[in-house]
Amino acid sequence: MSAHPSQLLAEGLVQALAAAGVRDVVYCPGSRSAPLAYALADAERAGALRVHVRLDERGAAFVAVGLSRAGTLAAVPSHAVPPRPVPSAPAAEAPGAIAPAGRTAAVDEGDTPLPGVAHTGAGARAVAVVTTSGGAVAELHAGIAEASHSDLPLVVVSADRPFELRGVGASQTTTQPGIFGPHVRAGWDVPAGTPADRRLGALVTRAVATAIGAPSGEPGPVHLNVGFRDPLVPDPQHRGARVMGAPGPHVMSGAPTPVPWEDVVDPTLRTVVVAGDGADPRAGDWAEIAGIPLLAEPTSGATTSAAWVPHQQGLLAPGGPGDEVEQVVLTGRTTLSRPVSTLLAREDVRVVVQAGNPRWADPAGCAAVVVPALVAPVGPHPDGGWRRRWVLAAAEIDHRVQEMVDGEDTESDRRGGDPEGITMAAAAAAVWDCPPGVLLLGASTTVRAVDLVAGTPGRRDVVSNRGLAGIDGTVATALGLAWGAERPVCAVMGDLTFFHDASSLAMTEGERPADVRVVVLDDHGGSIFAGLEHGRPEYTEDFPHWFATPQSVSVQALAQAYGAAYREVGSPGELRGVLAGPVGGLEVVHVRVRRDPAALAALAQAPGGGDAGAQRR
Repeated sequence: MSAHPSQLLAEGLVQALAAAGVRDVVYCPGSRSAPLAYALADAERAGALRVHVRLDERGAAFVAVGLSRAGTLAAVPSHAVPPRPVPSAPAAEAPGAIAPAGRTAAVDEGDTPLPGVAHTGAGARAVAVVTTSGGAVAELHAGIAEASHSDLPLVVVSADRPFELRGVGASQTTTQPGIFGPHVRAGWDVPAGTPADRRLGALVTRAVATAIGAPSGEPGPVHLNVGFRDPLVPDPQHRGARVMGAPGPHVMSGAPTPVPWEDVVDPTLRTVVVAGDGADPRAGDWAEIAGIPLLAEPTSGATTSAAWVPHQQGLLAPGGPGDEVEQVVLTGRTTLSRPVSTLLAREDVRVVVQAGNPRWADPAGCAAVVVPALVAPVGPHPDGGWRRRWVLAAAEIDHRVQEMVDGEDTESDRRGGDPEGITMAAAAAAVWDCPPGVLLLGASTTVRAVDLVAGTPGRRDVVSNRGLAGIDGTVATALGLAWGAERPVCAVMGDLTFFHDASSLAMTEGERPADVRVVVLDDHGGSIFAGLEHGRPEYTEDFPHWFATPQSVSVQALAQAYGAAYREVGSPGELRGVLAGPVGGLEVVHVRVRRDPAALAALAQAPGGGDAGAQRR
């Protein structure tokens, strides 16, 4: 037996991925993809790639999402970030400082740029996910859609039958080219027997460059569908001996041209900066220099700014300072609260949107101007008391939150714990106050509750899958984050989110360990619907079965089945104690939470009559 076309193609493709700068590959076992498995095994032994073997393709896609997101995490602990001084003049804009995804491309200390195109500094990393043919490819779709809407560069490599076995009833065959539709930036169908020469290297380089948005464009997933003919096993005497032709080109990424603040922001209007998920990392600088309020979602990366004013939902409620807003500078995608959506839809508010790609956030169609990047303002807003009014109002809401948390601590101590569970507000406050580290917030109620109670000091390393804002793959994403960041991860989610992805806790024997603490806030079903119209008394009969969907699954049994350590906590103080401890291996912390949407709604009310001088903590 000698080296055959499938072996050559697989080895050439894997070598090209490594040459283009891909560091992590997530692989799902299969027969048609076997040539890629052998090539990946050789590449990992040689130290060219790290390969993560996962059983479930849906989970594998979200592991890749987590690995890619790990590149966006700050290089310093979140609570260790000192307040930035307000400069007296605008910071100079460094040429090429914006990565393809619109983020600053400052290289972290100790982070050596890789050859090729996949290194984007502080931005998301290009990650490959490899599957066999048939239904395995379809299973990736939820994760690919999340990556698409989050501008995460994934490279999907799907093995396929050769053209003569397509459309003739062969096993495990479906139409794979184009299967992800508009959720990939580009796709290529690579025929079986394609030579592993410089043209293959150029194609793979083009795919990785497209994924990271180079030389200019929009980052996101791409798809390489690769045909393989039998035999699907390599010749042992020729493994790893293939040498590709010249590597693909080095692709340079362009940077958007920043627009001066004064050219687009009206200084005569009362202005706030609103930062959502994926916000420009300079949003805090804009607000600090201008001396205006910064409203920031937990995953924006902007809450460590000295300009951040917490409790945006209450501040924007009717009767609060949000009533006086005349202009908004919006960066990132705001997806957590109706008060923010209402503000951005007001016809009497001028909206300036900063976005680095064509899919800028403007759900109500009210944007007055859209800019790719902003130069920091040259000086402060003329209304010196504008931000002060927001700070005082936020302090009153902060006092309200702290009273609720302190009151629950006292009551819990008196009872020795509450069999019905703690409030979601108390649980969210404990999560926000846990020690520095990577914090992954599940969708639905969890991230919204944290948004309600979060106060200073802010956190930088907070992540959530807000592209589609769904519960899919949250556990898998946490694993990817831990592997990609090489740091422990605390992943907080509801019970339905946990049940939906508990199988991602399954670890292949020999897989590299991950330090992930999964905190399950168990309110026995989908409590988010209880706070919406569906929770009204007139819909009580239909609510449990059609919306809440409570499950009788044992969190403890699931954790133990997958070999994860398990612990149940019964009070806010006990939860804070557990969260303060180090994360080691896979852990599941079970927190029973009372379903009480009225309590969360009370925290979202506008300030009025409270002690405005009270400060939290």
